[in-house]
Amino acid sequence: MAEEKQTVEDEMRPPAIGGTFLTMAFMLWIIINPELRDFMGESAGAVLEPRITFDYQYPVLTFLFAGIIMISFTTIIRHFIIDWEKMAEIQTKMGAYNKAMGEARQSGNEAKMKKLFAMQPQIMMLQSEMMSNQMKPMAFTMIIAIPIIMWLRIFVNGMDLQVMSLPWESNYSLDDDLWILPHWILVYSGLSLPFGQVIMRILKISSNTRSTQLP
Repeated sequence: MAEEKQTVEDEMRPPAIGGTFLTMAFMLWIIINPELRDFMGESAGAVLEPRITFDYQYPVLTFLFAGIIMISFTTIIRHFIIDWEKMAEIQTKMGAYNKAMGEARQSGNEAKMKKLFAMQPQIMMLQSEMMSNQMKPMAFTMIIAIPIIMWLRIFVNGMDLQVMSLPWESNYSLDDDLWILPHWILVYSGLSLPFGQVIMRILKISSNTRSTQLP
């Protein structure tokens, strides 16, 4: 009986979120500390500038290669840190719960709805666990992503003309803002994000292939 009670308590125990708060605090510290931002950008520039600046002649290639470098490393880190099997298990449980709740509401089965409502604390625990699992790699990916982004800001400020020719705009200003996002962030994201999806797909296919080959 004691072992069964202990098992229930373990299942109801919320996941540790201290690391998540530390990560968010570190991000806030970076945001409000311009000297730290500059230091991170200059450190990344020491590696990237000799290789992908191209004397400021081809900014599209600079954004593209910077995006490929960042997305490749951060995607690989996320792939190996996140417990994808656990994520799939939680999503399956939550999907079954939502389906059962929907069916109970449609049929007007109050007894079943009452039973499902009693399970909501467990479902909230699953949601919290899934979020914690997704946040695990953030601290590691920030170490790569933020310095590259800070260096790109330095790169844009160093351009003689902070404009870029795009298919829909021949003189697209990089230092203007769209709401709170500078245009160069939008260009960088548009060029890099598709590579992240491709790399993630390749890694998942590779992992599934290896798992099927194991005895």
